[in-house]
Amino acid sequence: MGLEGIFFSAFAMVRPSVREASIILNDPFSAVAISALLVLAASWLFQEQKKIPFLLSAAVIALLLGFGFKAFLAEQRPCATAPSKIPCPTDFSLPSMHALLAFTLAIIAIGTRSFPIYLLYALFIAFSRVYLGVHTITEVAAGLALAFLACVLTELMFRLKKWEVPHVVHIRHDIGKLPHSASKLEA
Repeated sequence: MGLEGIFFSAFAMVRPSVREASIILNDPFSAVAISALLVLAASWLFQEQKKIPFLLSAAVIALLLGFGFKAFLAEQRPCATAPSKIPCPTDFSLPSMHALLAFTLAIIAIGTRSFPIYLLYALFIAFSRVYLGVHTITEVAAGLALAFLACVLTELMFRLKKWEVPHVVHIRHDIGKLPHSASKLEA
């Protein structure tokens, strides 16, 4: 039994309300609307409004990356050849755009009080994509990887434009840093 088989077996007893929530979140417009409401609610509740422009920029970059990869890779959905719990969408599957958007929100929230909420949301989105049979675990993981890339690219864009990167954004990377400073190389 493969990893996906284990995943389906472990969650075979999902309650109807979770199944219904998965189906509601399958609709792209519902997923975007719920994500937007989550951002507004979490930003208000935890007073993190300063990160909203950064978050929106990261979401746009993530979606552009996702649509670009989908068009380039043209990967057929798993439900095209295997049964799924809902009608199979007609677009390509790699990466999962739902997971990409949700993980982008979660990555930006790392180190903040809202992070657990975003993380649970992203994990539920990832679960629902595989549970419904419209994505594989690999396609959801690709969404996670692209979410990291989108967040790093957004930070680089903000720094190049000399826009303020909110202090609540805690992305850790070494892009643009040299291993040795110029003064050490001259000495």
